[in-house]
Amino acid sequence: MANDRKIKVNELDFLTIKENLKNYLSGLDEFSDFNFEGSGISILLDLLSYVTHYQGFYNNMVANEMFLDSAIKRTSVVSHAKSLGYTPSSKTSAEAIVDITINDDTTTTTTLTKRSKFTCQRDGTSYTFTNQDAGDFEILNDTQKIIRNVTLKEGTWRNQSFVVDNNIDTQKFIISSKDVDMSTLGVRVQTSINDTTGYTDSWSAVSDITSLTSTTKAYYTQEVENGLYEIYFGDGILGTKLSDGNVIVLEYLITNGVLANDIGSQDTTYSRTFSSSDSTIASINVVSASSGGGGKESINEIKFNAPKAFQSQNRSVTTNDYKTFISQNYSNASDVFVWGGENNNPPEYGKVLISVKPTSGSVLSQEEKLGLQNLLKTQNLVSIIPEIVDPNYIYLKVKSNISYDSNTTTKSTSDIKTLVDSSIISYSVTELEQFNRNFRYSKFVKVLDDADDSVLGNETSIKIQKRIEVTVGEAKTYTIEFGNKIYHPHAGHMPVIESNAFTYTKLDGTIVDALLDDDGEGNIRIYEVINAVKSYLNETAGTIDYGAGIISLKDFMPVSVDGTLLKIDVVPESKDIISERNGIILIDLNDSDSVQTVVESYSPYSINSKSSSGSVSVSSSSSSGSGY
Repeated sequence: MANDRKIKVNELDFLTIKENLKNYLSGLDEFSDFNFEGSGISILLDLLSYVTHYQGFYNNMVANEMFLDSAIKRTSVVSHAKSLGYTPSSKTSAEAIVDITINDDTTTTTTLTKRSKFTCQRDGTSYTFTNQDAGDFEILNDTQKIIRNVTLKEGTWRNQSFVVDNNIDTQKFIISSKDVDMSTLGVRVQTSINDTTGYTDSWSAVSDITSLTSTTKAYYTQEVENGLYEIYFGDGILGTKLSDGNVIVLEYLITNGVLANDIGSQDTTYSRTFSSSDSTIASINVVSASSGGGGKESINEIKFNAPKAFQSQNRSVTTNDYKTFISQNYSNASDVFVWGGENNNPPEYGKVLISVKPTSGSVLSQEEKLGLQNLLKTQNLVSIIPEIVDPNYIYLKVKSNISYDSNTTTKSTSDIKTLVDSSIISYSVTELEQFNRNFRYSKFVKVLDDADDSVLGNETSIKIQKRIEVTVGEAKTYTIEFGNKIYHPHAGHMPVIESNAFTYTKLDGTIVDALLDDDGEGNIRIYEVINAVKSYLNETAGTIDYGAGIISLKDFMPVSVDGTLLKIDVVPESKDIISERNGIILIDLNDSDSVQTVVESYSPYSINSKSSSGSVSVSSSSSSGSGY
């Protein structure tokens, strides 16, 4: 009897493959009376099924690695990026800016030696910083000299050399450390071991092959196995070809990357961050704490950046071109948002506006902005002016009452509070703190409910806060945009804004502690509190547009501000907070007032309950509805 059955080939599961084979064989006359479960043929079926399963799995994995979007192995992703002319970025060194003062009344010391070492300690770890270039001291006084604004890069300098042997077809020149900062790489080539001719010539990394000739002293780089970098040279057409016996000398910086950021932020006159073995150095004053340290480009970052770098073709025309270029070439960018000046409010034609969230701190310093603008000039169109603007930070203030069933858990009230606070921290880090991320109230309260199985529910209210730097002692006008509508159900409604304290001069010249609120009619007022009662000092200090979410302070002149920043809180109309353009929503985990959680235990068998309340405040490496 002929067997009309066919083996199904659309399954990869082991057991399904075996069952398909069994069904096919049982339909053949030769195996009609076989017991496939109790005979030796069952072992053969297992082997066939395993081979088929392994082969199907292997082919599936191979197919995945053939495409940039689906590849999982770093070597595959890097290989696809290479075909697009993209080289993944290496670690980058953190940079600090310092003033160095030396004791020198003999005028013998005039220059800071190139690559002088400066050390510091943080959390039990020692870091080394060096200056890349020499610098001249200037006379400070009769006994001291100073050199200002010295840039120090974190890391240790290494040297590596190779002898070219054209008889070895597979010879490669590979940098031996994964922690190299490729931006510091220096390449020299001398004629031979005994002939140093050519050692002083400068070789540069290839950035544009159209400018290469057969004599251009240039080198190429690419990432190879194990995350290392390879250096290779031209073929005599696109760059100089090396000769047999030439000696390649490499020098580069080995860095700790992001771990060295923010060193120097605690520097004071009495406790200096940096020290030196040079006995003539009197002090090292930190002008700008270290920043810009970055890690090696991840697989997901390569997948995102490589196609966009290929599209831009080494020039910036669209907003995505600028974003890709900065992400790839500027290490101090944690996130980037770019928009055209024509889309700005008000429009600024002929400009491209760029907002950068730095890897450390909240905004770029003026020196960092200038450095980024100079970097953009290398591929910017002449007719377009790039302008760096600070991110628009929108701070959330969370107040939440959590109830949990004490009969379903052995955890204490304080344990539940710790879990809830940790969930809030995790939500801020993973769901917020970047451009184009909105706060969704329903998702947030679910995160609180999911903090532990015993949590029954929560009542959570949200306020949003803006922080502005004000000039004390000078009357100025300030416009504060919240980017969200402010809660205002009807004219004359109770105040929905509040501020931190500031000192203010009354008409009689008395200086008092004052605050801000609104009158529900669109006016901002300044008041002081006397015996728990508000006494208004100025009832037309500014205006508030509830629908637009804009507050304007007119001729505002505080004597001083508590905490250096004026903080204004408002109740938003919607529980969902929207981040527009260069807005970044975040929960300030360093501010003890940002999160207030109260946890109460509930038991159906007991009237009494226990509660734990307080604010969450943690160290961070960076940073509604009516009622609160």
